[in-house]
Amino acid sequence: MTSNTQLADALFRIIPQAIDLSTKRLQKGLSIISGGRFNDLDEYFGDNTVDKTKLLANIFNPALEDAAKQLGVDYITEETVGYDAILLDEEIENKLTLGSSTSSFATGNNHSKTKVDKIFVCKLVQTGNEFPEIFAAIVDLSLAQNPATGWTDSVTKTGKNNNGFSTLKIHKEDAICITPIYGKIRKTTKFIHTEYETLSK
Repeated sequence: MTSNTQLADALFRIIPQAIDLSTKRLQKGLSIISGGRFNDLDEYFGDNTVDKTKLLANIFNPALEDAAKQLGVDYITEETVGYDAILLDEEIENKLTLGSSTSSFATGNNHSKTKVDKIFVCKLVQTGNEFPEIFAAIVDLSLAQNPATGWTDSVTKTGKNNNGFSTLKIHKEDAICITPIYGKIRKTTKFIHTEYETLSK
């Protein structure tokens, strides 16, 4: 069985190259699909972070596999129900989030809640097609002890779910669930928050 530290070490190697590939593909791809009208995510989507994230996830996931191949890391994209990849023979779910929020580890729609315990969370601060700051970690929910750790459904006063979105929160007693790759974690009154790291070029 592959340890969480081994998974984190492998991702530490491939993430910078995957981000670089994603930036290059975005610059080329957005210009093509917009007929030369838009060259970056901000021009194309404005402030719509959800649509930016959806597009970027479809670019970033293949870029992870391509970067892994170039670096000789055993990573296979699966994109099946419940997990996205097999890294070092371990099934993992990839959760990419754009924005600078520190209070949760990931955001996903209710239909994409993970079927596997090991989640690769990657949070990026985005400017144009650049991603200067990152928080990334392996979150292993099999190690959770506190019932507050996990996917949280926000329900509005009308009884409806928060547009079908859930956030992944880790209780301060469950720091053992988190293996940071880039950035740091800090404990608050109840939950653990993330701290971003500047990616060097």
